[in-house]
Amino acid sequence: MFTHNLHNFSELEDRIALLHMQQKRGKYLCCFSLESQIRHLREMLKYAEQYQKNKIYDDHYKSSKDPDRYFRKYESQIILFAGAEHILQENGINLKHLNSNKLQEQIADLISRKESLNTQYVSFKQEIKELELIHQNLSKYLKQDAPEIQRSSHNQLPSL
Repeated sequence: MFTHNLHNFSELEDRIALLHMQQKRGKYLCCFSLESQIRHLREMLKYAEQYQKNKIYDDHYKSSKDPDRYFRKYESQIILFAGAEHILQENGINLKHLNSNKLQEQIADLISRKESLNTQYVSFKQEIKELELIHQNLSKYLKQDAPEIQRSSHNQLPSL
């Protein structure tokens, strides 16, 4: 108990409650918030790469002397470009300054934050397990001591 810098039973209970709260908060941040941000950025990265890959087809289509013929020949690439362009614009991404490397860096940053929070979550979980074991052992010990104290007090004669 002293290794955890706890000096009494109520501090132990308070520390357990605090760790439970931090563990739940860490799990929420890690599992829900960061995961959804990572998924969203990965999707945007996919569309950004698709946009960049098929932009040349759209440029040639717009400058073509026979746009119908060019469209029939490269229809799937032009449609993929238009769809990616629409999704990126809808999500507020500036197409003139589109940088897929920046998106990859953001994803890597979120993944490292997620791993850090996950490590913290695991350490909280281990500390909670240790503290709950200490709490359980102390509770058993105090319950065993309580009857002895009561018996000894009953055997004493009242003082006058």
